[in-house]
Amino acid sequence: MEPDTIAEQVRMCGACPKMCRHVCPTFFAWRSEAPTPHGRALLMHQEITGTREIDERGVEVLYQCLECSHCLTWCKPEIDIATLVEIKRRDLVKSGQQPEAISRLTGLVKKNHNPFGEEHSKRSDWIKTSNSKGSRVLYFTGCTAAYRETGSAQDTVSLLEHLGYSVEIAPDEWCCGSPLIRTGDVDSGFELAKHNAEVLNRTDVEAILVTCPGCYRTLTSDYSEYGHELNKPVQHISEFLRISLDKLPKGKFDGPITFHDPCHLGRHSGIYDAPREVIAAVSGSSVVEMERNKENAMCCGNGAGLRTMFPDHAKKIGDERIRHAKNVDAQYLVTSCPFCKNMLASQSENEITVLDLPEFVMMAEKVHYDKTD
Repeated sequence: MEPDTIAEQVRMCGACPKMCRHVCPTFFAWRSEAPTPHGRALLMHQEITGTREIDERGVEVLYQCLECSHCLTWCKPEIDIATLVEIKRRDLVKSGQQPEAISRLTGLVKKNHNPFGEEHSKRSDWIKTSNSKGSRVLYFTGCTAAYRETGSAQDTVSLLEHLGYSVEIAPDEWCCGSPLIRTGDVDSGFELAKHNAEVLNRTDVEAILVTCPGCYRTLTSDYSEYGHELNKPVQHISEFLRISLDKLPKGKFDGPITFHDPCHLGRHSGIYDAPREVIAAVSGSSVVEMERNKENAMCCGNGAGLRTMFPDHAKKIGDERIRHAKNVDAQYLVTSCPFCKNMLASQSENEITVLDLPEFVMMAEKVHYDKTD
C-alpha cells in the first residue's frame, strides 16, 4: 500500500464518528478509546503529520489489535485498519520498537519452528494412520493442532481415512509463518514460507488440507503474494468435507448446536456456509445462530499476538463469546479452527462442549454407534 494511500485512510478513520468501536473486541476488553480502530488510526495519523511520534504506549495500542477486521464490516469508506496496523507493525519491527513479548515469540518460532517453544522433533508424535490406498492428500497440521489440540488433529486424519483418503503429513512441516507475519516480522515469516513451500512442492499428493484458518490464509494468500507459490491446491477442511456430505458420519446430538466463525476463515477468506452445511448434514439439524455471526461474528480473542501479550484481556473476549453461545442455549459450540477451539474451550468451564469441526464429525460417528449398540 502506497504511503499517500495510508495517510489518507488513517486521516479519514481518525476523523470518523467511530461507531465501529462498538463491535471492536479490544474496546470491549479495555473499555478505552485508545485500543479501538479510531484510536490506532489517530496514532498513525499523528505520526504521519508530525504531530506526535509513536511512543511506548502507542506501540502497546498497536499491538492490542486482533486484526479481526470486524471494524471493516461497519466502515462505509471500507478502510481496512487491520491491514494498516499490520503494515505499521512491520515498521516497528524494523526499527526495533516491537514489544519484548513479540521478540520472544519470534525467537521461539525461529528456534523451534512453532510459537509454543515445543521440540520440533515431536511435532507429529500424535499421528496414527492406517494403510489406506485411496487418493493421497497432505494434512498441513499447523502448530496449534500439532502441539495443543492433538485430539482434533487425530480426528482429522481418522475422518479423512473414513472418507477413503490416504493421508500424508509433511516430513518437515514448520509453522506456516502467520504468527510472525501478523505481528510484523515478515522477513522471519517468509523464511518459514520458503521452507514450507519447498517441502510441500516436493510432495506427491492431490491437495493440501488445513484445519487452521490462519494457515489457510497464509498458504493461499501471503505465500503467493511474496513469491512462494504452491504447486497444488490448498483447501480448508470445511470446504473439503462439503463435497462429501453424504459420506460423513451421522448422529443425533442431545442439544442445540451453534457455530463460531473464525476471523481468518470468515471475514478474511469468505467461507461461511461450508462448515454450517457440514454440521447440518452430520447432525440432521441446522445451526442455532448466535446474535453475532458470519461477517458480524465476534473474534475469540486469540489472534495476532493478543493472547501472547495480554492474556487476561484475550480471555475476557473469549468469555464473552462463550456467553453468546449460552444466550442461545447451545449445548455444543463448534468452530472450524483449532486456535479458536483452544481459546473457547479454555473459557467454557465445562458448561458447554466446544469442538473443532473434525472433532464434531467424529463425535457424530461415536454418538451413532453408542445409540445403535
